[in-house]
Amino acid sequence: MIEIAFREAGRTRSKWIAGMAWAWALLAVAAVAPGIAQSNIVVVRPKEIHDVLVNPGMGITTFQRFNGQATNPPLKWSEVGPVAKIPQAPTKPDFPETSVAYCRWYWDAIEPEPGKFRWEILDLALEEARAHGQTLAIRLMPYSNQDPLPAWYRNSGARRANKSTDKDGEIWQPDFSDPLFLKYWGELVAEAGRRYDGNPFLDSVDISSVGYWGEGWSPYMPAFAYQKELIDIWLEAFRRTPLLMNFDEQQALTYGTEHGAGWRLDCLGDMRTSSTNVYFPAEMLEIYPQQIVRAGIQDVWQRKPVSLEVCYTVAGWQKRATTSITFWIKRCAGM
Repeated sequence: MIEIAFREAGRTRSKWIAGMAWAWALLAVAAVAPGIAQSNIVVVRPKEIHDVLVNPGMGITTFQRFNGQATNPPLKWSEVGPVAKIPQAPTKPDFPETSVAYCRWYWDAIEPEPGKFRWEILDLALEEARAHGQTLAIRLMPYSNQDPLPAWYRNSGARRANKSTDKDGEIWQPDFSDPLFLKYWGELVAEAGRRYDGNPFLDSVDISSVGYWGEGWSPYMPAFAYQKELIDIWLEAFRRTPLLMNFDEQQALTYGTEHGAGWRLDCLGDMRTSSTNVYFPAEMLEIYPQQIVRAGIQDVWQRKPVSLEVCYTVAGWQKRATTSITFWIKRCAGM
């Protein structure tokens, strides 16, 4: 205790002496050239504008597009990320400029053959983001209910979680506890990290491994020990670029955020008050506030990114009447 206090006192005194020396030096400069300080003053008077103010790294994003490109149709969107350059829209889209572009791609698009990665797709997306005054947020997704796992993986001897005769038999569901899933998916994640971690134009990366779109939920959820392994591969691959943890599984959400990730959720604007669908519960008024408290992530936003994905589309809110945030805004406004 005494030794530490002594060293701290010594450091403080050294800093004070150094500070006094700098102060005398500055006084001497001021005495020699009293006009120097005034000549370096820059006066900025911001002009009033009526545009949307683009905040770096904050606000809304473009999705599978970049600033100035035609947007998705009002009530639909594509989960298939851009693999070639998209032309600019002939007229300016009715969509504000943003500082972040969000794109995601399926495993099959990035690794159509084992070990042969099409990194030119992500290289182009990063270049397009830079050219459009944006940074790029990404997700790599294993599969969905419409987009299968790579054929080479399905034929690799990997274990399947369901049978072709099951209700969902048209979809080849992977066994997420299979060592081959960890091996092959982990190799993709590791290679992505080696190539892109710390890239100044890479805004953030979603932690994605389990279930449709890699959202972290599935009828075939593995035990947490396997979920943890599939989170760790991202934590190891991306040590500099911010990571975002998907929201659905509380234990996984807690683990990811405790190890440095931010978080994201998928249904901003869903204002239903109840639901009988176990895979699509009432989000904003029930599941979200409960999960935030259960996972202990109330304060994560103060140090890590948080991303909220719109439920359906903003235009779709109008069609869903009382289930959308539009209804509640009008109600609060007395309309």
